[in-house]
Amino acid sequence: MATTNEINAPPPATRAGGSRPRNEVLPSIILAVCLAAFLVKALTSLVQESSTWDETSYFGLGKHILQTHRWDVPGTILHPPLSYFIHDIPLLFIPTDQSLWTNYPPRTDREFLGMCDNIRGRALLSSPANQGDRLLILSRLMMVLTGVLLGWFVYVWSYALYGKWSAILAAILYSFCPNILAHARLITPDITLATFTFITLYYFWRLLRDNRIGDAVLGGTCLGLTLLSKFTSVLLFPICILLMVIWWMKQKTLNPRYGLLFAAIGIGILFLGYGMNLNPYFDGILCQQEQAGGHSGFLMGKHSNTGWWYYFIVAFLIKTPIAMMVFLVMALVLLFGKPTKGLWLNEMFLLIPAATIFCFFSLNHKAIGLRYILPIYPFLFVFASRVAQSFLSSKRLTGLSVALIGWYVGASCYIHPHYLAYFNELAGGPDNGYKYLVDSNLDWGQDLKGLKSYMQKHGISRIYLSYFGTDSPTRYGIAYDWLPGNGLPNPDPEKHEYAPKGWVAISATCLQGVYLLDKDLYAWFRERQPVAKIGYSIFIYQVDD
Repeated sequence: MATTNEINAPPPATRAGGSRPRNEVLPSIILAVCLAAFLVKALTSLVQESSTWDETSYFGLGKHILQTHRWDVPGTILHPPLSYFIHDIPLLFIPTDQSLWTNYPPRTDREFLGMCDNIRGRALLSSPANQGDRLLILSRLMMVLTGVLLGWFVYVWSYALYGKWSAILAAILYSFCPNILAHARLITPDITLATFTFITLYYFWRLLRDNRIGDAVLGGTCLGLTLLSKFTSVLLFPICILLMVIWWMKQKTLNPRYGLLFAAIGIGILFLGYGMNLNPYFDGILCQQEQAGGHSGFLMGKHSNTGWWYYFIVAFLIKTPIAMMVFLVMALVLLFGKPTKGLWLNEMFLLIPAATIFCFFSLNHKAIGLRYILPIYPFLFVFASRVAQSFLSSKRLTGLSVALIGWYVGASCYIHPHYLAYFNELAGGPDNGYKYLVDSNLDWGQDLKGLKSYMQKHGISRIYLSYFGTDSPTRYGIAYDWLPGNGLPNPDPEKHEYAPKGWVAISATCLQGVYLLDKDLYAWFRERQPVAKIGYSIFIYQVDD
């Protein structure tokens, strides 16, 4: 049986008085390079994309709440406000048209406050203040910086568990992950939830291990920020309770006072985030429950309003780089084949949260996108990094690790800047992704800029457009004739017959008919090879007859 000292002992690389030898400056340099690469890849891609579906309705909400301390306009109760606050920090210093938030009837019902207000969002995106998308770019930058913070903690936790070489591997896995890069650039709650969920459990692990009040304070603060990120963050409570029980059963050491302080601070931060009034928080939960009925989903050519229990299994298998999955399998083999004395208890803090989140959404059947299980990835990066020390024991294994890392980094560079459209080789790459998954897995309305560039390059003055998204094509100078889609207003609701001729652009989600009454409306196009694919999400056809 492992002793408490064995459990708490840092890796050999960090035992000497808590300081690192000079030759260990290398991991810090590699971490800096990885996070710099992450920052550059995120920034150079986000400027090339139009507003995605959810971003339009979220844009500017944080500024309104921070300035008025009111949750009285559509969209304010859809999610807790932390991501709104973070991405709207730049907007606090730039004048915007305040009438966009005041032209509403005096309604306070959940149905009204839980609406997605794309009209207001499009107006703000089209305003002079956002010329050249500068406000959108600055808002996205705040989320990228949140992603950088998460990357640093992935490195820190891996270093604490496994040592410097594992920390380097974890930093690489994080910084070049297409799925993290896809969502760390968007003003949505997904990267915020992933960041503070991970940091909360890191400090909770330290609290149980070291029994220090500082970890209770920092962990409780991060718990509160997690609760302010998304309603599903309440999963942290059963996760923490389960981990605490397992720890006590093994170690017989527990300080309930620090545990209560941890929870109290978290709940206190939640109250502060809502201005000491939790009514909008509970209204948001009720609103989510009311909207949790059926939701159109698509998986491998099939449609469903109730989802599939295996949706996230398939999504994970075809949207996670194969090299990453190889590292995970090897880590599991090491865990069960030759367990390290005293280490398994620490690794429960990685595996239990990942498994809980994955199972929750699989049972929930809200089959919309991989982003719902995005918080599992940081835990998996740290766990997979445990293989680094074993790889160093053999030249053959070292060569294999270098090859896997090269494959992983290469796949990330290949898909740049279209990270939302990443699919691995099991799916046939991003060109075939639309056959398996659409919506936020591939096509979220992000490629209007690419469509405009294509039209300019090929001298196309006007195009038939079936668009899945909430941004405005005219904002980018796209002249189009409307075709049935989702998100783009129909200028002629009475028209029911469409016979496009000439240049036609169809979003992948519309092509698969996910949100259309007639799922086969574009079946004729699905059977034909497109002339081009814009960012893998908008298909271009030329119809002569």
